Amino acid sequence: MADDAVYDVNEGTLPLDVPGTWEDQTIHVLRLPGDGRATASLVITREILPVGMEVGGYMQSEIVRLQATLPGFELHGRVPVAWVDVTGEALLTRWQSSEGQMDQILTCRRTHGRRLLIFTATHPTPFPTPAYDALMAAIAGFVPRERLAPEATAR
Repeated sequence: MADDAVYDVNEGTLPLDVPGTWEDQTIHVLRLPGDGRATASLVITREILPVGMEVGGYMQSEIVRLQATLPGFELHGRVPVAWVDVTGEALLTRWQSSEGQMDQILTCRRTHGRRLLIFTATHPTPFPTPAYDALMAAIAGFVPRERLAPEATAR
């Protein structure tokens, strides 16, 4: 490992030389303080879009997966998400957690080839309009970072 090889995280860097063949599977969880109560959260995960599948097919497979795994899962609607460079679709769902009924927004978008960013916003039912609007605006406000060529990132 080179002495100056680093891996960036929100809080700083790790002295870690991550090979280009590794997949980034980091998870970001952002949550409003709730004083012990359930509150709004936004989770951002990453996956690789399976070969031969497009985003619409992935979203449909997520509906099937969620119906099979989340108690009381219901699809309540679909709304457009207009990112700066592409338009997508968000699923509006409801399901039963151990803390009560949850409303959820689920959407994903491609970045850098077959990489998917998956945005999941959750709030106890009912999802207050101001929180819903703020989370949808944050998700739609995502701007992908330009991907540097491998030789540009070499030290």
